[in-house]
Amino acid sequence: MMPLKRKQFMRDFILILANSGLRVGEARNTVAKENYMTPKEVSAAFVAAHNAHDVDKMMSYLTEDSVMIDVAAPIPLDSKKDVRKLYEMIFAAIDINFEITGMIAEGNKVFAAIRTTGSGIGVWMGKDLKGAKCEVFEGMFAEIRGNQIEKTMFYSDTATLSQQLGDYSPAIDMDPEVSDIM
Repeated sequence: MMPLKRKQFMRDFILILANSGLRVGEARNTVAKENYMTPKEVSAAFVAAHNAHDVDKMMSYLTEDSVMIDVAAPIPLDSKKDVRKLYEMIFAAIDINFEITGMIAEGNKVFAAIRTTGSGIGVWMGKDLKGAKCEVFEGMFAEIRGNQIEKTMFYSDTATLSQQLGDYSPAIDMDPEVSDIM
């Protein structure tokens, strides 16, 4: 059985070829351009899925072997499964929103400046956050492969975020001797 994405590609390819009078190579390039997202678009789509609290959509923008480092995460992020767990925990406890205030890209690398705001709606790391507010500025650095994020690193004011969200402890060890956490 053909994977769904490949089936859709083939359907699009056949329709373009049949309706356009293009040769096979021209039609193939047209389909590829229609499905291509720039690195900025991939990063913005990930943020839009985050703001919709759509974990499945967020995961669709991460490669299977993606690496995510978030210095504010309360759990280790050793796999895509861990990233899913983190966002499910966040969305159950905090109505959180990312506002991209600036974005730059070079090649397949993107840096987005983000204003993060949220209101507590549940329990976070054992503490009831209902009514609590958070607001910090963060940065998201991403490396893109195709239409997916291969590596992501979030930089944030972890001390302020921890205070605003019940004094939880981030899981990552940011010891000065650690030379490369990617």
